[in-house]
Amino acid sequence: MPFGVTPFTRAGLLSIKHAVRDRYPQIKSGHFDEAMAYALGFDTYAAMLPVIELAEKSSDMSAVAKPDWFLVRLSDLGYDLNEMKPLSAFLWSLPMEFAMSVMATERTERARSLLSPKAANDG
Repeated sequence: MPFGVTPFTRAGLLSIKHAVRDRYPQIKSGHFDEAMAYALGFDTYAAMLPVIELAEKSSDMSAVAKPDWFLVRLSDLGYDLNEMKPLSAFLWSLPMEFAMSVMATERTERARSLLSPKAANDG
């Protein structure tokens, strides 16, 4: 399943970058950035930067990345996809809300408590 970047910030992307590069150090830093931008629907990392700046200013936005697109971009950059099969499985296993911020977690919990149905005998 696609994985999420919540919040869609440089820090959120950095936490995913560390998770991936800790397991796959052969992926160059700049290549990770380009592949992540591509997985998020941007043609380049440079094209993603103005959007991430807007997202950081507007507080808690999320983005969804497609693991297959990440691998396509790595292939474009010269990586052997046969060597990247374990990476594919790892990316597909990431939770939908990877890198969730403390603020986002608190808001999610608050919304869940306010919006969840109450028991009929619960005053």
